[in-house]
Amino acid sequence: MLKLYGKDRFELGASAALTSGSMIKSLVRSLSRWARRHPEKLLSQEPPKDISELEGLARGLGIATEDLFCARMLIESLAVPQCTNFGAVPPATKDDDIMVSWNFDAPLILKMIMGRFPLYVRELEGTIPYLCLGAPAVFGIGILNAEGLSCVVNAVGVTDAGEGYSQFELNNRAMETCTTVSEAAEVFSEGPRQATKSIAMGMLMNWNMIWADRHGSLSVFENSHSHFYEQPAGAEGIIASANHHQFLDRDLSGSCDPSTLDLLAGSYSRLARMWALLREHHGLIEPRVANLIVSDHRPDYSLLAEFGIERQWWEEKVDDSTICAHAWNMKKHLLKGEFELALTEWGISTTLYSLQVQPLSMTVWFTNGQPCRNLTTPVYWGKMLGAEVERYPGAVDPADLSRREKERSRRGVFREDASPGEARFNRAWFGVTEAVEKLCFKKERIDE
Repeated sequence: MLKLYGKDRFELGASAALTSGSMIKSLVRSLSRWARRHPEKLLSQEPPKDISELEGLARGLGIATEDLFCARMLIESLAVPQCTNFGAVPPATKDDDIMVSWNFDAPLILKMIMGRFPLYVRELEGTIPYLCLGAPAVFGIGILNAEGLSCVVNAVGVTDAGEGYSQFELNNRAMETCTTVSEAAEVFSEGPRQATKSIAMGMLMNWNMIWADRHGSLSVFENSHSHFYEQPAGAEGIIASANHHQFLDRDLSGSCDPSTLDLLAGSYSRLARMWALLREHHGLIEPRVANLIVSDHRPDYSLLAEFGIERQWWEEKVDDSTICAHAWNMKKHLLKGEFELALTEWGISTTLYSLQVQPLSMTVWFTNGQPCRNLTTPVYWGKMLGAEVERYPGAVDPADLSRREKERSRRGVFREDASPGEARFNRAWFGVTEAVEKLCFKKERIDE
């Protein structure tokens, strides 16, 4: 089931529970039990202002609402701040198209939670239906609504904190009620805004967000509890975003830079490279070009000179420095005995999914895994959102792609596209099976 529906928020939560698979339900229950046994390990965070959806979900999962809230806090904390995004509108795009893009980089454990096709529609009666990235029982980040409002996000560390609505809640509210970028900006500017507590990173996180609408408006939002800043794309029609504040004063928000957090050097490299690629392909951006951009493996250190990092793109990479994220330096760290750095590089430098959203054609180009080595497929969401438009040529229905993903998950003789590692495993397995069968046949002949 790819759609949640509810006449009220309690019913919407119950629908999410029914939709979730048994593995997700077991995981949430396990995390809730862990949270109950270790309350001292949880960072305090305000529950949602309207907890009726959480209550419906908890009822459907058969656990206490408070335990479910703690479990969701733990899962949300796994999403460390390592994504790279862009937005493009005319005159930057080909054929006057509109596009926002998201390379979702996070620890591999989130892939186990979100699955191979982590997209679904939420519809609360009386509001605008919208498409989410996430897992129904855990979280959902709105990326496209039926009015063509689109959003992609990445996390950024902050120190300015206080009570308010979480970034998840504000995103969902904007998707449910807004049709334009300016209306979404009003939702976030009014707030009040609460930072997400990251247990995994031991820090507070807010989001950088790129918003676009079907009318061609494009902006990036940067915020903390006390401060909000909207930067429109301007005449170029392009915007890029990584994991630090480039427009909001970092002294106000508490966003770090490489002088205070070495790990952010990669964010500056990815951002510089994204801006360079968007300008290089200005006026030509369409799905094929977008795929080249999000598959890029070249770092750009031009923004790091002021922090004392000066090197050429072909020299040794800084950690997490490429748009298409790979753990390039993990082996180097292991050889040097830098086990903590190796673990960090492995944990953050992996693109789990890549998404390019086209609101005019209600299409999401979806890649399960790193876009440099995996198939990208256009998926048409207009029918499911109740916003039928002309389908992008070759776009498939969500149910068709979901079915394909399930078929691809079968291994061995059921797959035509087994990876080299899987092929070796299959040969070894058949070898073991053949040896066992021969022994059995020999015993049978002896008995005879």
